[in-house]
Amino acid sequence: MSELTAPKVRRTLTWSLVDGACYAVMVGVCESYLSVLAVELGHRDTALALLVTVPMLCGALVQLLTGPLVGWLGQGRRLVVVGAALQAICHLGFLWIALDDERRLWPLLVVKTLFAASGAVIVPAWNAWMTNLTEGIDRERYFARRSGLVYAVLLASYLLGGVLLDRGRVRGELLGAFALLFAVGLLARVLSAGALAMQRDDGGGRGGVRPLQRLRDALARSRWQVALFTGAVMLGAYVSVPFFAPYMLLELKLDYCDYALLTSVSLLAKSVAFPLFHRVGNRFGLRPTLAGAGLGVALVPFCWWLFPSYSVLLLVEIGSGIAWAGFEFASFQLLIQSAASGGSVEFFSLSNALSGVLQLAGSLLGSFALAHFALAYREIFFGSSLLRALPLLILLWPPALAGARRPLPRLFLRISSAPSARDLAHRPILHQQPGPERTP
Repeated sequence: MSELTAPKVRRTLTWSLVDGACYAVMVGVCESYLSVLAVELGHRDTALALLVTVPMLCGALVQLLTGPLVGWLGQGRRLVVVGAALQAICHLGFLWIALDDERRLWPLLVVKTLFAASGAVIVPAWNAWMTNLTEGIDRERYFARRSGLVYAVLLASYLLGGVLLDRGRVRGELLGAFALLFAVGLLARVLSAGALAMQRDDGGGRGGVRPLQRLRDALARSRWQVALFTGAVMLGAYVSVPFFAPYMLLELKLDYCDYALLTSVSLLAKSVAFPLFHRVGNRFGLRPTLAGAGLGVALVPFCWWLFPSYSVLLLVEIGSGIAWAGFEFASFQLLIQSAASGGSVEFFSLSNALSGVLQLAGSLLGSFALAHFALAYREIFFGSSLLRALPLLILLWPPALAGARRPLPRLFLRISSAPSARDLAHRPILHQQPGPERTP
């Protein structure tokens, strides 16, 4: 329980609302459109795959350093503020790339990787901090309020970004429009870091804890079947994830308004559906919920292969948001049960790292298939559908989902830049992943 007084806790939680809204602006106008910028700069296939997954992999791996860094700094809040400030600085790199029309791959890859790593390393610390602060209050009510605010700001800023880019394209000033979005993102993240700095912590750190021993214990004592299942699904997903943006912009010839609308309906459907899966899981159990959602996730790219119609894809993306909501809800609940006692942060750090490695493998597999077998994007979507479906066989192994009907705790959620415009998605506390790209 936090040792802060009740008024200080209330003020801190109010500042957290400000942080959430500013963070949502940054994600909506900057992070969400980095893949679009890459397409505009002429990057294709293998480059796009690397731009999606290398930052995500580095962000997953860097979370292994969160515990030692918190111990060194003495307070989780300090690490969170420093990470947010570093993310703000990374926007200067994006601004330079847009204003200078920098078309080499490595500058964008380096800046985007630093951006993802600085945002990812603070995730476990923020989780632990907010867990402590909200102990003894109505968490469900507070985070419902916070999530509602963040989603409203996120959707508005994301759609506004699409409108500004479309106007920039019409005027022949598209890179200037990108620069404007990145400037707004820079300001929003600076304000977010300021709001984080205004918050308070009780000073509790992890001094005296041996990080390597905690990691070894989590690795040896946790159950890994569900982590392997979710990682395998993400491998199949990332065979196609890097190629939805070029497919929409280059083959479907969508303007940026239509692009923003198509990618945001999935986010909206996900935000509405996610809380409902608590009832679904309680009624039917986590195993059927995960199996059904996993089947839906596998069918999404199949529908993209089958229906190249914009109006139909709008309906498909609604189903995509619902499927991913159920997949994340059920898999997270099962991962909670898989973690060794006292090692949940380390377990999630390791499972995120595993997922990052498999996502990188999937994206490289997709780009290799495009380059060496002369496949079209839609054929890659079909292959991704098959690869997403194969891990469902793991659900036939009963130990993988033991305890699936245990009572489900209600989760409080924070928006994270993870799969849906790519992943402008819910992430349950203690399980957030970096990366802004969409995951249809």
